[in-house]
Amino acid sequence: MSEQPKLERLLRLLMMLSGGYQYTIAHLAEKLDTTRRTIYRYLDTLRDAGFIIQKQDGRFSVDRESPYLKSIGDLLHFTQEESWILNKAILSLDDEIPVKQNLARKLYSLYDLKGVPYPVVKRENSERIIALIRAIEQKHQVQLMGYQSANSSTVTDRLVEPFSFTLNYGYIWCFEVGPETNKLFKTARITEVRETTIPWQFENLHRELPTDVFRISGKQKIPVVLSLTMRAASLLAEEYPQSEEFIRPHPGSGFLFNGWVSNFEGIGRFVLGLPGEVEVIKPVSLLIYLRQRLNKKFST
Repeated sequence: MSEQPKLERLLRLLMMLSGGYQYTIAHLAEKLDTTRRTIYRYLDTLRDAGFIIQKQDGRFSVDRESPYLKSIGDLLHFTQEESWILNKAILSLDDEIPVKQNLARKLYSLYDLKGVPYPVVKRENSERIIALIRAIEQKHQVQLMGYQSANSSTVTDRLVEPFSFTLNYGYIWCFEVGPETNKLFKTARITEVRETTIPWQFENLHRELPTDVFRISGKQKIPVVLSLTMRAASLLAEEYPQSEEFIRPHPGSGFLFNGWVSNFEGIGRFVLGLPGEVEVIKPVSLLIYLRQRLNKKFST
């Protein structure tokens, strides 16, 4: 890798950590599209440069009193009021206006969601995203009205404590009050976000569960090995960029994906979508899952 992408990631990491918010290693790795090992290495680099890295409850930030930071802080960061105004203004622009895409993309390359977000969020979704951002900042519960669950094929209202977005606001981590569990909700499936004045009651239970390269979260980490054709490997890396870390050339059989998944839902869709181009090497339980899916499909 050339030095330019490394420097860009290091600068973005510095801006995120010095913006007054704390991040887990997993969150930083996702935001910067890199590995956790790389994030630890970047933190060591910042320490060597004289920045004071703070850690509290597994979350990291840069002390605003660090050398060099005071002199560049005003240049690199918006105030909360400034970022909120930019936030609102960008998301309210018409989706067809090219300047919206360009402005949001440039700002998002430097700032995290608490500053200026870039999905770019469609205008009809922007109020929901803004309401969720506000709820996180105020630490208030919200009602996710008319949430369309793909797993249960139901539409229900959910009382939750939202606490963290994934990359580009596609999903949000929430603690669901009723069943008292942490869940990942797809923001596009939320009909309306109804704000409340009820403060968080379960902050000590907020946890981001491991999320696999297929964007499925869960407590498990199931080892998986797939044999891929060149086409399958390319499609996997294009559709799920984080999978590239686990794809390696394999003499005689194209490529191998050697990684893990939280469950078989995401990887199952991928394998079934490329018949003849993906071979499951392990686990056997994935093969059983795929056969069950096929039997169900052809029996209905």
